[in-house]
Amino acid sequence: MTDQIHDASLPPFPWSSLAPYMSVVVLRCTADDPSQSFGAVQRHLAQSPRQAINKTRTIVAEDELLASPQDNFAGLGRLEEIGLDQISGFIRRVVSPPSWADETIEFVNTNHDLCILLRRGDLLAVKVEDGSIDRLQRWLDKAPLPSVQRIAPVVLGYTFLMGETRGLWLQGAHSRTTLRPDAKTSIGMDLRDTIDPFDDSSFSLGSARAQLPTTPNLVQLKGAIGTTMKTSQLWLKQMPDLPSFLGAVVEVFELIEEASKDETQVVEAFPQLAREVDDLTEVFGAYEVSPVDLDAMPATAVDEELREASALLRDAVLSVQTGSSSASFKINVGLDGNEAGTLSVRPSPIPHGFKLEYGFHGEPSVLAPTRRVLDALETGDMLTVYYESGHVYSRGRISARNTYIASFPNWDFQNFVSCDGITPCDLEMEKPFNLKSTSEIHRRIGDTGDLSLFGWVSKHYSDGWLICDDGSGETADFLQISTSGVLRIIHVKGAEVRSTNRQISARAYEVVASQASKNLIYLDKERLIERLANPPTAEPACWEDGIRADSRKDFIDMLRATTDVEIVIVQPHINEPLYRRVKTEPHDKRPSANLLRLQLTETLLNSARASIVKSGADLIVIGSKFP
Repeated sequence: MTDQIHDASLPPFPWSSLAPYMSVVVLRCTADDPSQSFGAVQRHLAQSPRQAINKTRTIVAEDELLASPQDNFAGLGRLEEIGLDQISGFIRRVVSPPSWADETIEFVNTNHDLCILLRRGDLLAVKVEDGSIDRLQRWLDKAPLPSVQRIAPVVLGYTFLMGETRGLWLQGAHSRTTLRPDAKTSIGMDLRDTIDPFDDSSFSLGSARAQLPTTPNLVQLKGAIGTTMKTSQLWLKQMPDLPSFLGAVVEVFELIEEASKDETQVVEAFPQLAREVDDLTEVFGAYEVSPVDLDAMPATAVDEELREASALLRDAVLSVQTGSSSASFKINVGLDGNEAGTLSVRPSPIPHGFKLEYGFHGEPSVLAPTRRVLDALETGDMLTVYYESGHVYSRGRISARNTYIASFPNWDFQNFVSCDGITPCDLEMEKPFNLKSTSEIHRRIGDTGDLSLFGWVSKHYSDGWLICDDGSGETADFLQISTSGVLRIIHVKGAEVRSTNRQISARAYEVVASQASKNLIYLDKERLIERLANPPTAEPACWEDGIRADSRKDFIDMLRATTDVEIVIVQPHINEPLYRRVKTEPHDKRPSANLLRLQLTETLLNSARASIVKSGADLIVIGSKFP
């Protein structure tokens, strides 16, 4: 079959009979005269595709209208009164053999594809069928570039995706792995609340559907509108008639025009999500590294060598030398809390990603521990690297991880004074007198001279019933039931250093936040009761209104009557004066390493809180009121 060229005797376009589905590609004209851009798109769409084998494509109806000379367009009045400057449309008949037939069969399929172009100022909407959409998208990217361009994704997101999110289609911005999906699709009442700012930051936005605002200006645009950012495409629903379709397009134009008046006010609709990069020139300023948490992976995915390396790195010194102007950087490393040498780290390009390459930087002051850390790092892809430029290296990919930097809402800064009410606690000491024996730890909590955080917990949570569960297989370090019926599951972690000059550290909160999230299974009361019935020692520490009790029996009896649940992290590494000072840094200057670390910390805590809230509890983090 061959294409037929239409002639001048085509019937008029049946405007008044149309009831199109509201699905358009929105473009911006870049020619000095927007009508020239309109004509370029029109000519491209009217051309038959080159790959027209065994198909006949014939334009069977067409029309083109300008606002100024037209009266009573389709019975609706002048175009300029409708809110449009230019409109055209055609119907193309496509005749082709069925996909299941060979060239000898005489059956044919006949389809009629609709194409409508509408322009208002420099904005152009194109209503085309599926095959023509793909062809249009390829043409928009083909050199020499046409005099139209897609609407900026940030403008589309700000304009159409700020309401309740009903659908999300996400693409992975991480390397392919059996441990994470390549893409995620979700449907719900408001998916904005379900986005994990830590975990989902390795996904980029493909498409979304969000509820439009209810305003008097929006008559046709009602309900949830879909937006595909990359293709500048919007879709809504089947419109009942032509006036409804035209009204919806005009309202789309008006919303985009309003958002485009001052693009400095435009913000990302989903700042949590990532974009992947392959150019290292924009990547600079590594400020923190974090060992990969292999405990979060299935046991079958990790061999023993990787686990040993991960365990070593989890307790190793890994201090980034900040201020690098490129993607490469240096880290001071060591074991047992002591720096022993410096390593250079460089992301090296490989097919479809990057690999971290390590080497000695100068002579180590102590060779053995430096070599052990280096060997552990080279065992596998062991580090996540965070950059001032907003990028993250993780598992072979560098992404612009547009992490949502919201303040963590539930900080509670306390004065850590020991049980005597006078002596400050040792903020590094978790357990009394640094004891190792489980039975001794339980027996000596709150003894004279106990400066530990365990001792502080026993005094601070003296209201109601309190038990210590520290030991093998613990649910938490402590659990409290207040007299008001609130169950608190308390996890304790000592500050990394006791120095009053200690800086912000995200690492100080990683392990304890992970423990809090992993132990959410114990929000099931029956499971918790079963676990608490088997204490880690013969005489577990228990209190009732601050007085030592003989057993957990009363606590367990009260457990079923609890209503609200709080997960509490006691970690005094961050102190309130430093927190306030860092939070009030000027926004017009390059952020300090402390601010970047605090943003990372709060993102981590917000991520943990998101999973905790989904489980029916809330997260409280207790820091230190004083340095």
